[in-house]
Amino acid sequence: MQRNLLALTILLATCTIVTAQQQQQIPKETLRTTGKIIGLFNAGYYVELDSGKKWTIFLPDNSQYVEVLGQAEPRWLQRGAFVSFAGIFNSKGEAQAPVKDMQVFQPNKETKLGVQADGIAGANKNLFGGNNTEPAEQTARFLVSGRLMNIKDGKMTVSGPGFQTTVPVDDKMTIRVKMNNPALARVGDKVELNAWYYTPRAQLMQAKATSLKITAAMKFGYIEPKEKADPKEDGDKDEK
Repeated sequence: MQRNLLALTILLATCTIVTAQQQQQIPKETLRTTGKIIGLFNAGYYVELDSGKKWTIFLPDNSQYVEVLGQAEPRWLQRGAFVSFAGIFNSKGEAQAPVKDMQVFQPNKETKLGVQADGIAGANKNLFGGNNTEPAEQTARFLVSGRLMNIKDGKMTVSGPGFQTTVPVDDKMTIRVKMNNPALARVGDKVELNAWYYTPRAQLMQAKATSLKITAAMKFGYIEPKEKADPKEDGDKDEK
Protein backbone atom coordinates (compact mmCIF):
# COMPACT_ATOMS: atom_id res chain seq x y z
CA MET A 1 0.00 0.00 0.00
CA GLN A 2 2.78 2.38 0.96
CA ARG A 3 4.63 1.55 -2.24
CA ASN A 4 1.54 2.40 -4.31
CA LEU A 5 1.12 5.75 -2.51
CA LEU A 6 4.78 6.55 -3.04
CA ALA A 7 4.54 5.70 -6.73
CA LEU A 8 1.41 7.87 -7.11
CA THR A 9 3.12 10.79 -5.36
CA ILE A 10 6.14 10.53 -7.64
CA LEU A 11 3.88 10.36 -10.71
CA LEU A 12 1.91 13.48 -9.70
CA ALA A 13 5.11 15.42 -8.98
CA THR A 14 6.54 14.41 -12.35
CA CYS A 15 3.37 15.55 -14.17
CA THR A 16 3.47 18.90 -12.39
CA ILE A 17 7.10 19.46 -13.37
CA VAL A 18 6.43 18.48 -16.99
CA THR A 19 3.43 20.83 -17.19
CA ALA A 20 5.47 23.73 -15.76
CA GLN A 21 8.29 23.05 -18.21
CA GLN A 22 5.87 22.97 -21.11
CA GLN A 23 4.44 26.36 -20.09
CA GLN A 24 7.91 27.83 -19.83
CA GLN A 25 8.79 26.53 -23.28
CA ILE A 26 5.86 28.27 -25.02
CA PRO A 27 7.47 31.12 -26.98
CA LYS A 28 6.43 34.66 -26.14
CA GLU A 29 6.38 37.88 -28.14
CA THR A 30 6.66 41.47 -26.92
CA LEU A 31 4.14 44.12 -27.88
CA ARG A 32 5.40 47.68 -27.50
CA THR A 33 3.33 50.29 -29.24
CA THR A 34 0.80 53.10 -28.89
CA GLY A 35 -2.89 53.30 -29.61
CA LYS A 36 -6.27 54.53 -28.49
CA ILE A 37 -8.68 53.00 -25.99
CA ILE A 38 -11.92 52.02 -27.74
CA GLY A 39 -13.53 50.01 -24.96
CA LEU A 40 -13.29 49.10 -21.28
CA PHE A 41 -13.82 45.91 -19.27
CA ASN A 42 -13.05 44.92 -15.69
CA ALA A 43 -9.64 43.40 -16.37
CA GLY A 44 -8.36 45.75 -19.03
CA TYR A 45 -8.98 47.75 -22.19
CA TYR A 46 -9.84 47.23 -25.82
CA VAL A 47 -7.21 49.13 -27.78
CA GLU A 48 -6.95 50.14 -31.40
CA LEU A 49 -3.26 50.31 -32.19
CA ASP A 50 -1.77 52.96 -34.45
CA SER A 51 -1.46 50.20 -37.05
CA GLY A 52 -5.25 49.86 -37.06
CA LYS A 53 -5.28 46.44 -35.40
CA LYS A 54 -7.57 45.94 -32.41
CA TRP A 55 -6.18 44.17 -29.35
CA THR A 56 -7.51 43.15 -25.97
CA ILE A 57 -5.02 44.35 -23.35
CA PHE A 58 -5.17 42.92 -19.83
CA LEU A 59 -4.01 45.13 -16.96
CA PRO A 60 -0.68 44.55 -15.16
CA ASP A 61 -0.93 42.59 -11.93
CA ASN A 62 0.12 45.69 -9.97
CA SER A 63 -1.68 49.01 -10.57
CA GLN A 64 1.53 50.94 -9.84
CA TYR A 65 2.51 50.08 -13.41
CA VAL A 66 -0.52 51.93 -14.79
CA GLU A 67 0.16 55.66 -15.05
CA VAL A 68 -2.72 57.98 -15.90
CA LEU A 69 -1.87 61.54 -16.92
CA GLY A 70 -4.11 64.46 -17.77
CA GLN A 71 -5.69 67.69 -16.61
CA ALA A 72 -8.84 68.33 -14.62
CA GLU A 73 -11.57 70.88 -14.02
CA PRO A 74 -11.92 72.26 -10.46
CA ARG A 75 -15.29 70.48 -10.11
CA TRP A 76 -13.47 67.14 -10.33
CA LEU A 77 -11.43 67.75 -7.18
CA GLN A 78 -12.53 65.94 -4.06
CA ARG A 79 -11.86 66.57 -0.39
CA GLY A 80 -9.01 64.39 0.84
CA ALA A 81 -7.25 64.20 -2.52
CA PHE A 82 -3.46 64.45 -2.40
CA VAL A 83 -2.26 67.65 -4.09
CA SER A 84 1.00 69.53 -4.49
CA PHE A 85 1.86 73.02 -5.65
CA ALA A 86 4.67 75.56 -5.50
CA GLY A 87 4.20 79.04 -4.11
CA ILE A 88 5.92 82.12 -2.78
CA PHE A 89 5.42 82.60 0.96
CA ASN A 90 6.62 85.12 3.50
CA SER A 91 8.06 84.24 6.88
CA LYS A 92 4.55 84.09 8.37
CA GLY A 93 3.48 81.43 5.88
CA GLU A 94 1.28 83.80 3.88
CA ALA A 95 1.05 83.18 0.15
CA GLN A 96 2.22 86.16 -1.88
CA ALA A 97 0.51 85.26 -5.16
CA PRO A 98 -2.34 83.03 -6.41
CA VAL A 99 -1.45 79.45 -7.25
CA LYS A 100 -1.44 78.98 -11.02
CA ASP A 101 -0.50 75.31 -11.25
CA MET A 102 -1.13 72.27 -9.03
CA GLN A 103 -0.97 68.51 -9.31
CA VAL A 104 -3.28 65.78 -8.06
CA PHE A 105 -1.16 62.73 -7.33
CA GLN A 106 -1.17 59.33 -5.71
CA PRO A 107 1.40 58.98 -2.90
CA ASN A 108 3.69 56.00 -2.48
CA LYS A 109 6.16 54.85 0.16
CA GLU A 110 8.72 57.43 -0.96
CA THR A 111 6.32 60.39 -0.93
CA LYS A 112 7.14 63.11 1.59
CA LEU A 113 4.14 65.18 2.57
CA GLY A 114 4.65 68.61 4.06
CA VAL A 115 6.39 71.85 3.18
CA GLN A 116 9.75 71.79 1.47
CA ALA A 117 12.03 74.75 0.80
CA ASP A 118 14.67 74.40 -1.90
CA GLY A 119 14.26 70.64 -1.82
CA ILE A 120 14.82 70.43 1.94
CA ALA A 121 11.99 68.98 4.03
CA GLY A 122 11.15 70.02 7.55
CA ALA A 123 10.37 73.71 7.08
CA ASN A 124 6.95 73.41 8.71
CA LYS A 125 7.89 74.66 12.17
CA ASN A 126 9.28 77.98 11.02
CA LEU A 127 6.94 78.61 8.13
CA PHE A 128 3.43 77.94 9.41
CA GLY A 129 2.56 78.91 12.98
CA GLY A 130 6.15 79.11 14.24
CA ASN A 131 7.87 81.85 16.20
CA ASN A 132 9.85 83.23 13.31
CA THR A 133 11.10 86.74 13.94
CA GLU A 134 12.37 87.40 10.41
CA PRO A 135 10.86 90.42 8.60
CA ALA A 136 7.59 89.62 6.83
CA GLU A 137 9.01 91.13 3.64
CA GLN A 138 11.38 88.21 3.19
CA THR A 139 9.90 85.58 0.91
CA ALA A 140 10.90 82.17 -0.38
CA ARG A 141 9.62 79.53 -2.75
CA PHE A 142 8.14 76.41 -1.14
CA LEU A 143 6.67 73.15 -2.42
CA VAL A 144 3.54 72.17 -0.51
CA SER A 145 2.21 68.59 -0.55
CA GLY A 146 -0.79 67.44 1.44
CA ARG A 147 -4.49 66.68 1.42
CA LEU A 148 -7.02 69.02 -0.11
CA MET A 149 -9.44 70.17 2.58
CA ASN A 150 -11.44 72.74 0.66
CA ILE A 151 -11.43 74.81 -2.51
CA LYS A 152 -14.01 77.56 -2.74
CA ASP A 153 -14.37 81.25 -3.56
CA GLY A 154 -10.92 81.50 -5.05
CA LYS A 155 -9.14 79.93 -2.07
CA MET A 156 -7.73 76.47 -1.39
CA THR A 157 -6.94 74.88 1.97
CA VAL A 158 -4.36 72.11 2.16
CA SER A 159 -3.20 70.28 5.27
CA GLY A 160 -0.47 67.80 6.07
CA PRO A 161 1.88 66.69 8.85
CA GLY A 162 2.28 69.70 11.13
CA PHE A 163 0.73 72.34 8.91
CA GLN A 164 -2.39 73.72 7.30
CA THR A 165 -2.41 76.59 4.84
CA THR A 166 -5.00 78.49 2.83
CA VAL A 167 -3.81 80.03 -0.42
CA PRO A 168 -5.49 82.02 -3.19
CA VAL A 169 -5.87 80.24 -6.53
CA ASP A 170 -5.89 81.72 -10.00
CA ASP A 171 -9.16 81.62 -11.94
CA LYS A 172 -7.38 79.78 -14.75
CA MET A 173 -5.28 77.51 -12.54
CA THR A 174 -3.94 74.43 -14.31
CA ILE A 175 -4.82 71.20 -12.51
CA ARG A 176 -2.56 68.35 -13.59
CA VAL A 177 -3.35 64.73 -12.78
CA LYS A 178 -0.83 61.93 -12.25
CA MET A 179 -2.39 58.80 -10.79
CA ASN A 180 -1.94 55.02 -10.75
CA ASN A 181 -5.63 54.28 -11.09
CA PRO A 182 -6.70 52.13 -14.09
CA ALA A 183 -10.34 53.10 -13.46
CA LEU A 184 -9.62 56.67 -14.60
CA ALA A 185 -9.08 55.55 -18.20
CA ARG A 186 -11.82 56.46 -20.68
CA VAL A 187 -12.69 55.68 -24.26
CA GLY A 188 -10.65 57.91 -26.56
CA ASP A 189 -7.61 58.15 -24.30
CA LYS A 190 -4.17 57.59 -25.78
CA VAL A 191 -2.20 54.66 -24.39
CA GLU A 192 1.45 53.63 -24.55
CA LEU A 193 1.77 49.95 -23.71
CA ASN A 194 4.36 47.32 -23.00
CA ALA A 195 2.85 43.83 -23.11
CA TRP A 196 3.48 40.22 -24.03
CA TYR A 197 1.56 37.35 -25.56
CA TYR A 198 2.14 33.70 -26.44
CA THR A 199 3.35 33.41 -30.02
CA PRO A 200 1.02 30.50 -30.97
CA ARG A 201 -1.96 32.63 -29.82
CA ALA A 202 -1.05 35.77 -31.73
CA GLN A 203 -4.18 35.47 -33.86
CA LEU A 204 -6.31 36.02 -30.73
CA MET A 205 -4.83 39.54 -30.39
CA GLN A 206 -4.80 39.35 -26.60
CA ALA A 207 -1.83 40.50 -24.53
CA LYS A 208 -0.87 40.93 -20.87
CA ALA A 209 0.45 44.40 -20.09
CA THR A 210 3.56 44.92 -17.98
CA SER A 211 3.16 48.72 -18.02
CA LEU A 212 0.65 51.23 -19.35
CA LYS A 213 0.88 55.00 -19.76
CA ILE A 214 -2.49 56.59 -20.41
CA THR A 215 -2.96 60.21 -21.47
CA ALA A 216 -6.48 61.57 -21.04
CA ALA A 217 -8.11 62.89 -24.20
CA MET A 218 -10.31 65.29 -22.22
CA LYS A 219 -10.07 67.01 -18.86
CA PHE A 220 -11.41 65.07 -15.91
CA GLY A 221 -14.67 66.65 -14.83
CA TYR A 222 -15.25 68.23 -18.22
CA ILE A 223 -18.91 68.74 -19.09
CA GLU A 224 -19.75 69.42 -22.71
CA PRO A 225 -21.75 72.67 -22.97
CA LYS A 226 -25.32 72.38 -24.09
CA GLU A 227 -26.16 73.84 -27.46
CA LYS A 228 -28.14 77.06 -27.22
CA ALA A 229 -31.48 77.03 -28.98
CA ASP A 230 -31.76 79.29 -32.02
CA PRO A 231 -34.23 82.16 -31.22
CA LYS A 232 -35.43 82.09 -34.84
CA GLU A 233 -36.40 78.42 -34.57
CA ASP A 234 -38.31 79.10 -31.35
CA GLY A 235 -40.15 81.96 -33.09
CA ASP A 236 -41.11 79.73 -36.01
CA LYS A 237 -42.51 77.13 -33.58
CA ASP A 238 -44.64 79.80 -31.84
CA GLU A 239 -46.11 81.01 -35.16
CA LYS A 240 -47.13 77.48 -35.99
